[in-house]
Parts: sequence; structure tokens; C-alpha cells
Amino acid sequence: MNKITAKNYNFSNVKFFTPMQLSEHYNLYTRYIDCLNKVNLEMSYSDTNECNQNYSSTRSAQKSKTFCFDAIKLHELYFENLTGNNTTIYGSISEVIDDVFGSYSNFFEKFKCIALSMRGWVMLCFDKYNGEYYIYGQDSHDDGVMLYAEPLIVLDVYEHSYMIDYGTNRSLYVDVFFENLDFKVVNSRINYLLNLEPKEPPHI
Repeated sequence: MNKITAKNYNFSNVKFFTPMQLSEHYNLYTRYIDCLNKVNLEMSYSDTNECNQNYSSTRSAQKSKTFCFDAIKLHELYFENLTGNNTTIYGSISEVIDDVFGSYSNFFEKFKCIALSMRGWVMLCFDKYNGEYYIYGQDSHDDGVMLYAEPLIVLDVYEHSYMIDYGTNRSLYVDVFFENLDFKVVNSRINYLLNLEPKEPPHI
């Protein structure tokens, strides 16, 4: 596997987050990249004879790889839709929310409830398995991952994402996140799935 490098994000228009909060969160993301690159390097030299489901270097490496790799992908999706630009809902995402949830207020209420109930992540996804849209949460980067679920709106609810600015007030943090949610990015994700517009492939 090729070595992964961190993506850069422009937070200059993000409102209600201090530079320290955003910087510390980004630094955590880069450490997940360091973790994955280290694990991949160690796996390339690992002893393939050491294979045991109770304890082995192979098992430990695989657990670390899925945890760090999922963390990287989720943080990139989160930072990508947290820009402070295009914060008025429109387009395909507006149609989806009205069709599936009845109204934006209904969607927001349900999304926020799940965000206050989970320990790691909450997402609006399109499930390619059954063609449905739904909100689901994960307790950690690699716990509760739903196969075939394509993330459209991604929110990090780990305490590290808001503790510096909002302490334990996750409810206010969720409100602030939606004040900065970039619906152009969200529409791009939906339209890509519906083959309505091209999208650059991920670097990973």
C-alpha cells in the first residue's frame, strides 16, 4: 500500500470555531495517517507464520489498520463538508430530505438526536444495497460501519471535535456544525452517486 499524506483544508470561513480547536482536530487526523503508514510498513516485514485469533502481531496490525484507515476517511469527509460556505440548503440534498424526512426540521431533529446518542460519528447516508437514505451512527471509527452506505453528511461527535470550544455542550456543537455545513459539497456527493456530475477520485 502506498504511503498516505494528509490533505489540506481551508477553514478560513468556518464560523464559531476557534483556530485552536480546528488546528488540534486536524493534528489528530494527521496522527491517524502516521499510524496507518507505520502499520503498513510493519506489516510488510511481519512474520506471516504468526497467525492467531487470540493474540498475534498479525491480528494487532489488522485491528490498528482498520481503526486508523477508517479514522482517516471519516475525518476527510468531515473536514470536506465543514467549510462555512454554501450553508443554505438547496438542490438534490433538499429534495432528498423533503422526500425522506418530510421537512428539514424533521431531518435535523432526528440527526441531532442520533448525534447526542452516539460516541463517535453520525452520518446521513445513501445505502446502495437497498437504494434508501438514512441516518446512522458509529461508536468509533471501526465500530458499526455499514457496508454499501455512502456518506453524504458526516459529523464527528468525539469530544475532541468540540471540547476546546464547547466543553461538554455537544448540543450546541451540533448546531454550530450545521451553521458551517457546505451543501455544495453534500450535493456533489449525491450527484456523483446519481451520476449527475463527475468527482475526483479519492487520493487513497
